[in-house]
Amino acid sequence: MPNMPAARIVLGFAVAAYATLSVIGGTATVLRGSSHHLVSGGILIFAGVLCALRAARVPGQRPTWLVVACGILFWGVGEILFTLPTRAVGSGPLSIANLLSLAFYPTAFVALFMMLRERVQGLFTTLWLDGLAGALSACALVTAFVFPPVLANARGSTISVIGDLSYPLADLLLFASGLFALAMTGWRPGRRFAAAIGAFSLIAFTDAFSLWWAATGHPSIELRFGWLWTAAALILVEVAWRPAPSQGEINSMSLRLLAFPVTVSLTALGLLLSGLVHELDIAGYELAVSALVLLVVRLALTVLENLQIADNSKREALTDALTGLGNRRKLMLDVEEALTSDQTTVLVLFDLDGFKGYNDSFGHPAGDSLLSRLGISLRETVKGQGTAYRLGGDEFCVLLRSTSAQLEEQIASAVEALSEKGQGFVVAPSHGSVVVPTEASDISAAFQLADQRLYRHKGSRRRTRDGELVRDALIQALRERRPDLGEHLGGVARLAHGVARRLGMPQSEVEEVTKAAELHDIGKMAVPDAILEKPAALEAGEVELIRQHTVIGERILAVSPALRRVGQLVRHSHERYDGDGYPDGLAGDEIPLGARIIAVCDAFDAMTTDRPYKSSIPVSDALAELRRCAGDQFDPIVVHAFCAEAEALLDTVTPEKEAASAVFEEDWTLTLPDVAREQA
Repeated sequence: MPNMPAARIVLGFAVAAYATLSVIGGTATVLRGSSHHLVSGGILIFAGVLCALRAARVPGQRPTWLVVACGILFWGVGEILFTLPTRAVGSGPLSIANLLSLAFYPTAFVALFMMLRERVQGLFTTLWLDGLAGALSACALVTAFVFPPVLANARGSTISVIGDLSYPLADLLLFASGLFALAMTGWRPGRRFAAAIGAFSLIAFTDAFSLWWAATGHPSIELRFGWLWTAAALILVEVAWRPAPSQGEINSMSLRLLAFPVTVSLTALGLLLSGLVHELDIAGYELAVSALVLLVVRLALTVLENLQIADNSKREALTDALTGLGNRRKLMLDVEEALTSDQTTVLVLFDLDGFKGYNDSFGHPAGDSLLSRLGISLRETVKGQGTAYRLGGDEFCVLLRSTSAQLEEQIASAVEALSEKGQGFVVAPSHGSVVVPTEASDISAAFQLADQRLYRHKGSRRRTRDGELVRDALIQALRERRPDLGEHLGGVARLAHGVARRLGMPQSEVEEVTKAAELHDIGKMAVPDAILEKPAALEAGEVELIRQHTVIGERILAVSPALRRVGQLVRHSHERYDGDGYPDGLAGDEIPLGARIIAVCDAFDAMTTDRPYKSSIPVSDALAELRRCAGDQFDPIVVHAFCAEAEALLDTVTPEKEAASAVFEEDWTLTLPDVAREQA
């Protein structure tokens, strides 16, 4: 069998028989002379062979059990050599038998620490300090009570004295090593390791006690208790052949660890106090003091560890685990501080639009990765200007220390940091801000106001996004119906965008003008192609039908709430500055500025583009016609801005810049007669 149960049973019976014979006192009669050395040596050799077979046949811990096997074999051979005549093996401390028996201890130390290394994966400072303090305390006890009689009984040469002390010293170190190993496992050694430590400790204790007993004038107890050494070897064999169970994790913070340093400190203190009653050996005194010093160091390290744990716990409680930003609790504390500060602070809440779709499309790990990237980007963006937070889910926040002049730019930078787009997705934040303590005097009011503004902005963005979809659909539908209008719409939109910016309109209004310019002819979808493409002059009824296209365009765009203002510009895009336009006959500033811009841009594009009923005219002639009609059909200010924009465009594309510039040097601001032909 792989675990050799028969051999282990035989070994167990041999140890049991030897123990029974020793306990009943039959060793002295049955095993005369040094025969007990032969029996114990034979049992030890048998145990050593079984350990060696374990190392050879079973994978795992092979070096450890090979070392154990060597130690037990050395010891067993030494015991057998004690039965031989001294002239064959020598006598005294340097005899072969003595040296082989002592060779067990180094192998035991090595094996013990090899087992410890396999059991302990990490090194805890407090645990090895506990182990070292326990070892020193045990050494102090032995030195104070065991060594004095042994040392007093030592006689002969220096080598003889060293030989007499080598065994108790080795026993002491082996016992202290076992104590150290137990402490290093946090007093969770596991059954196998605990049994191995128990076996080594049994060997050390039995040997040390027998030496002390003999040194204090009592008769030798080796014949009565020598079987304990073979029992320890049997325990090691059983540990070697039993399968290794899974080990529990070592926890340096377990409450059970308090018992050991308390016991060690009380032992050391008791030993020092015993010096008041009787004389204490100097070595025992120094070892006890050393143990107490180590325990003081251990206490200091424990206090430092607890402070670090408390600090880490506080930091973790205030930090978002995914992004490393402050969490909601941290934000609440900082807002409370901002409310009591004289410095103006701006609280900005962000909610990511499009993140749920991203999560559903690419999975939660990809979503977590995106949140982490955006959080890092936001933190770097506001560094030096404020603090970034993640409130949970797809909600972020920043506290900005900002002036009103910088605020818009800082919020725009934060929005950009929280935006990401790629193939099939766009993630961008809606936001709402509040100035504290100016606009809100407590946390609840600050968050309520910022939240209201956030959702107002989110609704505006949603309407804008819906409007974009409707606009794209309408433009595509118009292009499908009238492919020739595609270039016309794009040209008018580009010109209107440039003129609106030149006139200093707000960005939101510039975007509305651009959209209206793109969609100003959407109502022509309701006009028959025969009328739109008629090369001859239109009849009165046909002209009236064409003039209805602006009203129809407004009705189409009014379906989308986001395009209602755009629809109003489309409705008035054919009004005249002098009030003779359609459909409402508005004049001057009654006409929305955006509609006045579209009227100029549409007229210019119509004059410079071939139509079924007329050919295009040169750019210079078209500009001259606009200047001629300024003040009557067109707003003079808009015409002036349009010509400036056209001049800038011509300067970038016309090689003959002097000739192009000359076109704009005429006095075009005079009020001139009406344009004779209406622009469809």
